[in-house]
Amino acid sequence: MKKAVIGILTHPETDDLVHPTNYIGDRYIVSIEKAGGLPVLIPIVDDVDCIQQYIALCDGILVPGGIDVNPLCYNENPSMRIGVTDLAFDTWELHVIKQAEEKRLPILGICRGIQILNVYRGGTLWQDLRDQSSTTFQHVQKEIKRDSVSHKVLIDTHSHLHSLFGSDLMVNSFHHQAVKELGKGLLVSAKATDGTVEAIEAVDYPYMLGVQWHPEAFVFKDDSMMPLFRDFVDACR
Repeated sequence: MKKAVIGILTHPETDDLVHPTNYIGDRYIVSIEKAGGLPVLIPIVDDVDCIQQYIALCDGILVPGGIDVNPLCYNENPSMRIGVTDLAFDTWELHVIKQAEEKRLPILGICRGIQILNVYRGGTLWQDLRDQSSTTFQHVQKEIKRDSVSHKVLIDTHSHLHSLFGSDLMVNSFHHQAVKELGKGLLVSAKATDGTVEAIEAVDYPYMLGVQWHPEAFVFKDDSMMPLFRDFVDACR
């Protein structure tokens, strides 16, 4: 059987500007492979024709985690608490998402991925969760292993995510930003108990789903997060 080709967007290396590098963590690759897909890495290229040809090769797009989204992308000035950003990378990623949406490809966003999908749809972000509420708890996990869990998310009964995981799920957490104002055509499908948005879905699109945690981190430990990747790959067939 021919496998669904899943384009995984790469990320710029931020530590070495002299020798810039595109990279992606191997757990994204293994998660897609284990779910039955054929992972293909999409490099950061400026040529519009190249981007279109990459998209033409793919049956779905995975938008992974990474650095903060520059607030200029949603018409805000940078907070004193903003992390590292790369506006050129944001622009590239938004363009790739646009091309994928025009082709009606299934799109899965993880961590930064949920945030850039929300921004793409006209939404905004909490630049730092300490600005959200005095009751917001720690979302930058202090557990040393990435496949350890740190808090629970509550899943909306009417969401697609509920069909995969039920009413609640224990997740890992490595973010200080999150969805604030929801983008057009999106619904919140899961929240943390402190009200932080943990998952979104599109209601006007065949398959667009974003989660704030890192499900790929569990791939070498157990199959607890594989329903998400299998569901995504199945949608891409």
